[in-house]
Amino acid sequence: CNYQFTQEGACPRCGSEEVIDSRDRIEDLRRLSSKVSLVIVGTDPDAEGEKIAWDLYNLLSPLADVKRAEFHEVTPRAIRDALSNLRDMDMNRIKAQIVRRIEDRWIGFVLSQKLWKVFHRMNLSAGRVQTPVLDWIIEQDRKYRKRVRKGFIKELGLDVDWDASGDIELDIELVSEDRKKVSPPPPYTTDELLKDAGRILKLSSLDTMKLAQDLFENGLITYHRTDSTRVSDVGLRIAREYLGEDFRGRTWDLKGTGEGAHECIRPTRSWDRYMIQRMIYEKVITPENLTRQHLALYDLIFRRFMSSQCKDFEVLIKRYRIHSDKGSFEEERIVDARGRAFELYHGVFVKRELPVGRIKARIDVKYVPEGYPYTQADIVRLMKERGLGRPSTYATIIGKLFERGYIYERNRFVLPTSLGKKVNRFLKERYSEFVSEERTRILYEKIDEIEKGNLDYMETIRDLYEEIRKI
Repeated sequence: CNYQFTQEGACPRCGSEEVIDSRDRIEDLRRLSSKVSLVIVGTDPDAEGEKIAWDLYNLLSPLADVKRAEFHEVTPRAIRDALSNLRDMDMNRIKAQIVRRIEDRWIGFVLSQKLWKVFHRMNLSAGRVQTPVLDWIIEQDRKYRKRVRKGFIKELGLDVDWDASGDIELDIELVSEDRKKVSPPPPYTTDELLKDAGRILKLSSLDTMKLAQDLFENGLITYHRTDSTRVSDVGLRIAREYLGEDFRGRTWDLKGTGEGAHECIRPTRSWDRYMIQRMIYEKVITPENLTRQHLALYDLIFRRFMSSQCKDFEVLIKRYRIHSDKGSFEEERIVDARGRAFELYHGVFVKRELPVGRIKARIDVKYVPEGYPYTQADIVRLMKERGLGRPSTYATIIGKLFERGYIYERNRFVLPTSLGKKVNRFLKERYSEFVSEERTRILYEKIDEIEKGNLDYMETIRDLYEEIRKI
């Protein structure tokens, strides 16, 4: 069942005695380390990977010298560069991850015990991030259950504030017509990839991250847990090779900010989806277990990246003034977009032009929800905007809410269960100060400062301990 536990014997969740004991692996690694002078650890290039590397360092360093190799793509060039630039463990990043793990365990364990006692269910949990996220879902569900009257003119694609159904005469006037140059959107970060994979490919957050992990391990994309849009010189060369005269080149995130100063999510070579399919067919490359879903996600990443490196594309914007006996309003819409960047990735929404002159139309007034439930992509976007979670945790937090039975999905909308509502109400009434969105954001800002070396991690742990004692 993939459950992790520390006690001896059978799995406490499923009862199986067929378990994998990590101690056996550790002993194997220690035996191998005793036969060499240097051990190179190449775990994932983020805080979690750094902490795992440090754990291995502590287990193996008495037997051999242990160094860290960091690479953001599984390609010969990247691995050669990493081996040429071995380094010691990044203790600031490790300290930040230690604080993150400790606070997650402390608050989660203490509040989970409270839930077990009240609800008599041992699989319930709470946390500083998952609890505010659950609250967002419940609040949006309340808006969904409220109804407001809204008018539509379906044949024109217009929303109107006129609160009466029936036929109507409209005078539509073209006020202005402008052609503008528009920059394409930047390459994918984790949150943007999850959003588009859900919107375009109808993939869940967990499925998207699993597919992206496979693409990364097969050397087709760069590391996929990142909040940086930075493009390296290698990325620019790849784009120039593919785009030719359409290449403009943008490094985007000049400061190299983001978790671990990662690069954006991009292809590692100038191969589009069809070239990869041909090379697989001809046995030029032999990636493991690539499905149509893998290739569809790769195509999305490839197109977004190449679009981000194109010259600006041109849009035609028209502004209309619409009159009737019920009032008047203006409507602005993009009616045309042209350029290689737009062809690769539709970064703007193009609507049809409105007919100019006097026309007859029909208003339909309906009761519609005040707001629609969030999709998984919406939740990830909110987590990024509000500073909760990290690229490595966006999908797992949503997955945990599903696993606990707090939420379910219907027609791609995420809705709360009755259990989720009860748990959320209990936590808000009793422990809101410990799982509030604001307190969680402040804690994550402190963790960021620890990673930068600006804050003492032990001081933060002491503060957390004093906080936990109040529960």
